[in-house]
Amino acid sequence: MVRNPDIARFLSRLEPILAASFTRAQLEAIELHFAMRSRADHAIDWRRRFRLPGLRVYVVLLAGRERRAD
Repeated sequence: MVRNPDIARFLSRLEPILAASFTRAQLEAIELHFAMRSRADHAIDWRRRFRLPGLRVYVVLLAGRERRAD
């Protein structure tokens, strides 16, 4: 049984035989993907992609109040 609601929702949209075919490692990788998509609110959230000759890069600038405990 899947405990993560994002994974459960994802699997519910697939054919049942396909949803049942994922290994634990595959489900963990999918869960990591969903976790990376969530964003905390920041006062500044600037993201840009650039193309340079033979190279594609991205720059991210995040700034906000520190909320983590020391």
